[in-house]
Amino acid sequence: MVRPSGRMQLAFREWQGPLGLWLGLSGLATLAGPFGTMEALTAGPRTLYWFGVTGVAIGLDRALTRLESRLTGTPVVAAAMVGLYAVIMASLVFALNTWLFESWGRLGQWLWLLLIVLAISAAVHALMFWLDPATGKGQDTLQDRFLARLRPEARGALIRIEAQDHYLLVVTRKGQDMILMRMGDAEAELGALGQRVHRSHWIAPDAIVRTQRAQGQLRLLMADGTEVPVSRGYRDAARKTGLLPG
Repeated sequence: MVRPSGRMQLAFREWQGPLGLWLGLSGLATLAGPFGTMEALTAGPRTLYWFGVTGVAIGLDRALTRLESRLTGTPVVAAAMVGLYAVIMASLVFALNTWLFESWGRLGQWLWLLLIVLAISAAVHALMFWLDPATGKGQDTLQDRFLARLRPEARGALIRIEAQDHYLLVVTRKGQDMILMRMGDAEAELGALGQRVHRSHWIAPDAIVRTQRAQGQLRLLMADGTEVPVSRGYRDAARKTGLLPG
């Protein structure tokens, strides 16, 4: 089980990047006052405006990124997520500006916002494609995308994944780490790289040392020395894929 202190550390690690980005971008936009907000808003309202807009933008991006991770990671899906993000974000900012400023409310202004958000979003995704270890050049496999969530020193060939509350214990050939993720999402993202053999366990087939039975319970001895149970509900699927003898 994950101790409360461990949960706090994991949650902090999960959110420290987005929080830092939110504070940095919001502060910069408040000081610079782009798109006419310097002239239209005083310091207080301008601060609330940009901290709110930037927070929604980052939150929406994280939500769509999670949605994309559940879908097939193809360029078409990535392009669709960029387009969906641009439409939603442009519409939200347009509605806010129409409420705040008398000069807003025309269709052309929404199209202008859409083009700006689309250009920025596309540029950011293109930069991430080249720089981010999860999506960059030479790191485009399903396993690499998943492993990018782990500490660098723990990234290696997967052995097994174990669900612990809302967290996953990910065990690799190089070590282990805890991540905040649902087992179902991990299973969907990794696809055919492994198989779920229990409600709380996912294994990589090439990391199985041997299959053994004790007191009527089927278990898999894994490369890290852990015995993983195979529950009855998953045995037929395991036999069909050749994971277990017929």
